Amino acid sequence: MERNGSEIPINSKVGLTLGDILDKYRGTCYTLIIVIILMSSWYLAANRIQNTLLLPYFPETVKVFFTAWVDPKIMSNLALTLRRVFTGFIYAFIIGIPAGLLMGYSQTAMQAISPIMNSVRQVPIMAWVPLSIIWFGLGDGPTVFLITMSAVFPLVINTIAGVHGIDPNYYHAARSMGATLPDIIHDIVVPGALPSILTGCRLAMGFGWMSVICAEFIATSAGFGFLMVEAQVRLETAQLYALMIMSGLVGFLIDKGFLTIEKKLTSWRYKDGIAGS
Repeated sequence: MERNGSEIPINSKVGLTLGDILDKYRGTCYTLIIVIILMSSWYLAANRIQNTLLLPYFPETVKVFFTAWVDPKIMSNLALTLRRVFTGFIYAFIIGIPAGLLMGYSQTAMQAISPIMNSVRQVPIMAWVPLSIIWFGLGDGPTVFLITMSAVFPLVINTIAGVHGIDPNYYHAARSMGATLPDIIHDIVVPGALPSILTGCRLAMGFGWMSVICAEFIATSAGFGFLMVEAQVRLETAQLYALMIMSGLVGFLIDKGFLTIEKKLTSWRYKDGIAGS
C-alpha cells in the first residue's frame, strides 16, 4: 500500500535489539555480577584461610545447599517453619489491620492507644522469649506468639499512615452525599489505605520470617531454625551456611509473592514507573 509515493508497511514487526534486552534486564544483570563477585571472593578467601570452622570451602557448601533441597528432614522442618510463620502472620493481620484503621480514622483512638502501642513495640523481641515459654510452653505456641508480636506493629503503623494519607475532601464529599460510617470505611478508608496496608504486609512477613528463625533457636525442638542450631552444635559449618542461604532465598521468594499480590491489587501504582519493587 502506498500513500503520497511512500510505502506503508503492513503487519510489520519490530524485533527487540540487544540494547533493549540489556535495558530490560539491567537489574538482573547487575545482581548476577554481584553474586559472581561474592562467590569468587568466598572461594578465594576459603582457600586462603583453610579453616572450615570459620569459612567452609565454597564447592562443599554448594553441594550441601543443593542436597538440602531434596533432604526429607530439612524440607519437613522448613514446611513446619512456614506453617508457623503464616499462622503468626494471620493473627497479626487480624489484630493489626482493624487496629490501624481505627487509630488512623479516629483521633480519640489514636490518642488512647498510641502511647501503649509505641511502648510495647520498643521491647526487643527476644525479651519476650522467656515469657512466651512460660505462657505457652515449648512448641508452636511461643513461636507463633513471637511471630505475631514481630508482625503486628508494621501492619498497624503502615495502615495508620495509609489512612492519614487519604485526602479529607473524599470524606467531605461522601458525607455530603449521605454516606454512612460503614460506607466511608468500605468505599474510602480501606481502598485509600490499601497500598500502605500491602506494604505493611510485606514488612510484617519479613519481620515474622526473621523472628521465627530466632525463636526456633530457643523455644522449640523442631523447625528450620532448630536445624541451624544443630548444625552449629555439631560444628557443621557448611551445613549452617547452606541453611542460612536457604533461609534468605525462602524469605526473598515470600517477599516476591507479596509484591506480586501488591502489583495485582494496586496495578495503577506500577504504571509509567510510578512505583517500583
